[in-house]
Amino acid sequence: MKTETGPTPSRAKVVYVVPHLSSEESEHFAHIPAFLEALGKRVDLIALVERGTPPERLPGVHMIVSAVGRNRLSRLFGSIRAVRSCARAGYRTYFLRYSRFFLIMLIVTYPFFGHRIFLWRSGTADLIEHGRRRTVRQRLNDGLNQLLSRCVHTFVTGPETMVPVMRARWHVPGKKMRLLYNDIDSNRFVPLPSEERAEVRRLHGWGDDEFVVLFVHRLSFRRGTRLLAPLLDHVGADLRRPVRLVVVGDGPDRSLLTHQSTGRPGLQILGAVPNRDLPPLYGAADCFLMPSYEEGFPRVLLEAMSSALPIVTTGAGGSADVVGPDYPFICDVGDLTGLAEKVAEVARLPLAERTALGGRLRDRARHEFSPQRVAQMLEDIL
Repeated sequence: MKTETGPTPSRAKVVYVVPHLSSEESEHFAHIPAFLEALGKRVDLIALVERGTPPERLPGVHMIVSAVGRNRLSRLFGSIRAVRSCARAGYRTYFLRYSRFFLIMLIVTYPFFGHRIFLWRSGTADLIEHGRRRTVRQRLNDGLNQLLSRCVHTFVTGPETMVPVMRARWHVPGKKMRLLYNDIDSNRFVPLPSEERAEVRRLHGWGDDEFVVLFVHRLSFRRGTRLLAPLLDHVGADLRRPVRLVVVGDGPDRSLLTHQSTGRPGLQILGAVPNRDLPPLYGAADCFLMPSYEEGFPRVLLEAMSSALPIVTTGAGGSADVVGPDYPFICDVGDLTGLAEKVAEVARLPLAERTALGGRLRDRARHEFSPQRVAQMLEDIL
């Protein structure tokens, strides 16, 4: 247990549960420290870290509590000790993102500590491929998630489109639903100066004449990764100029993509990249592609927007809410032809227009999804 500053009288006291935190973080949890710094200016804050290597200190955080364990049993006992420590310090409001293990532990220990549980979830991660049936395990998993969702005090989701979707999906009473955005640190994800951009492209082997399309996500059916290779073929044939599709991420479809990259020199598989190393990739690319079949509130769109990178995306989940209602480069889910045409359309834009498009996206990210604004939204629903 590590303490930075003392609590402030009369402010709300919140335990923010961090599922995983380390310097090598490749998932969206790497965004949490910047948000905690902003939130810590509004509430007294404990960061409870479930897995990873918690740092000694986090700006804005009064105390860091570790529930890290080597196995499920040690995690269980560590979590109970952590909740007891938080209760003794007067912290009984918990905010969680996705962590089912810790959610179950909070529900079970509620009679002893009387805490409040705010659960954030967005998306329909139970989407299955066409032609496949839902297994017994998946059905049981859905039933458990539905039960747990109804046990929390407040169910938090976003963006706007996802509120009725999540309410219907998990049968959550309307009075429990609240809206909360994801945030992006626009000081970390920034456009690159021309010289730095050229150097990043050189280091990765991207030619000056290549139109570089960036994909950053989990490599799975739900994220549309099986559309990537045929989309590259379509765009290359349409533009009649060098096109490179850079794939960042890991997951069950990685072996398929690696196989498809054989004979396709324009398909570059980088694998998992720590989130701290992503900003230069966004800053050096020409276009961001998100062909997902399923989404909730995709942080990768926020990363691309903050980097002033033009985006081509499907309208999966709340994606259209994120890029804005009038954004012109949104396609229907599964529309390979439409996605390829939109990417080619972005590539044909004059540089000044493409730069202006990216600038508008960055302005939206800074104003609508800043850590400061989202921290205020969270404070308002506590």
